[in-house]
Amino acid sequence: MARSRVLRPPAGRQPESGRMIMTDDDMLALVVRGHRDHGLERRPRPEPGPGEALVATDFAAMCGTDLRLLDGTLHDAEYPVIPGHEWSGTVLAAPDRPELVGRAVVGDNFRLCGRCPACLAGRPNLCTDIDEVGFTRPGAFAQLFTIPAANLVALPPQVPGPQACLLEPLGVALHAVERAGAVSGRSVGVIGAGTIGLLVAQLARGAGASRVRVADPLQSRRRIAADLGVDADPGIEGWHPDLPEVVFDATGAAGVFPRGLTATAVGGVYVLVGYSGAEAVTVEPSTVMLRELTVQGVLSGQGQLRTALAKVVAGEVRLGPLTGDPVPLTSYRSVLERDGPAPLRLFFHVGGDRTAGATSQEQGVTA
Repeated sequence: MARSRVLRPPAGRQPESGRMIMTDDDMLALVVRGHRDHGLERRPRPEPGPGEALVATDFAAMCGTDLRLLDGTLHDAEYPVIPGHEWSGTVLAAPDRPELVGRAVVGDNFRLCGRCPACLAGRPNLCTDIDEVGFTRPGAFAQLFTIPAANLVALPPQVPGPQACLLEPLGVALHAVERAGAVSGRSVGVIGAGTIGLLVAQLARGAGASRVRVADPLQSRRRIAADLGVDADPGIEGWHPDLPEVVFDATGAAGVFPRGLTATAVGGVYVLVGYSGAEAVTVEPSTVMLRELTVQGVLSGQGQLRTALAKVVAGEVRLGPLTGDPVPLTSYRSVLERDGPAPLRLFFHVGGDRTAGATSQEQGVTA
């Protein structure tokens, strides 16, 4: 697939109609200013600092965490912020890695402190002083952003840009399966057939699980599971009485937690991978004690990117069925307001907005 580059129209040439133009001084970005206060703005073009690369966003995906950021329900969010942590792009400048200039890339989003107990213990995803693309530093819902050059990984041509956005959640799924311990020969249940749930299901099957089932009330998502060769039920009630030994909760809904525990076989493992924000729920601790369950949490897939890419290239994980048709970033608001079941992910073609001629007023852009 051809990948977009930041190219300024030659003198005297008119840019394409219907898109926003990026000048020498500024760019287009989706900015979240506060609780349900967001929009497209002109922002100064970023300049890479020492050890950083300048990346032109080609594609970016919007997940549930981004939606929480937009509506103001994300833990400890600091505004204003430019979201976007699932992305693929093209390197425009990288003084420390000149071989990447012009290459299509993805990247680990964390700048780690390297000093905290978690970093020193080899658990970088738990760094207590991280700087993360799309959260604490500007993300990929912008035409340009900066990232540590050492974090970048070149994309092979067989991985299209939209699919490459899913390498970040695939890293989360890889870490989730690691946290579950030995999966080979054990039965696995996945609650929630969203992107991460379906990635976990594929990985668990590849890791030798004796059986993999997913549960999701949406028929459209169960169809995707079937296309991936995974058994699907409308709910976890269908798992009784043969309960799975390992359960992954990928719903991001706190209310599922107490029910999910009782849908896990005695002596089993319950892996909490979905983010439920500040939602609270009542749980009987004795459920864990009497059933001798092991409960594991999962935070990010930092450090898993190369493994994730290798599994996709090897055909062990299919991303195509999980990838939607990208729309221009300038259409983000109308996409969010659509009726009907939510897609697995919203995909934006940010690169398509770089050389455009629509006015700021037409696209609702704040100068």
